[in-house]
Amino acid sequence: MHLRVAATVLSAGLLLAACASPKEPVGDNRCYPRADGAQCITQPPRALGLLAGGTPVTVRVDARCEWNPTGVILQRGERYRVAVTKVVEPWGGGPRFLSEGGRHTQRWARASALPMHALVGAQGREEKTFFPVGPQATFTAASGEELLFFSNTWPGYFEANRGCVEVEIQRIGG
Repeated sequence: MHLRVAATVLSAGLLLAACASPKEPVGDNRCYPRADGAQCITQPPRALGLLAGGTPVTVRVDARCEWNPTGVILQRGERYRVAVTKVVEPWGGGPRFLSEGGRHTQRWARASALPMHALVGAQGREEKTFFPVGPQATFTAASGEELLFFSNTWPGYFEANRGCVEVEIQRIGG
């Protein structure tokens, strides 16, 4: 039994290594360039700051970036709403490999408890703060970290992703 588990882990590691992108990501947020040179994020980054209550901010999120900073510093204990307001490029991922049970392999995804290629929000960079966004989500800030977004895929495999969406962020109270 242990030999079978070790072989499965070794096979998965080899598969991930073979699928890893040969191109290097660009910039601090580790964005992979598109083959056609198109850009999802065309505006400069928003300066870090708190949101005034009821005043929304819209940011673009690129599925090919390991991290999409928003410039929004969350206030611990406050409630926020995030919603996809525009699909600039349809969201999706690269090839999906099936596990023995027929489910998409997500054990090695950044947020292993969430669906592969889901739009994920993060209160900082620790997995315990990740949450699925879907078309919209409401959450209570657990910390005073920056709100970030990413596509839930295997680390180092963002080049195969596609998608660009606009997300509205609004503080709705405590």
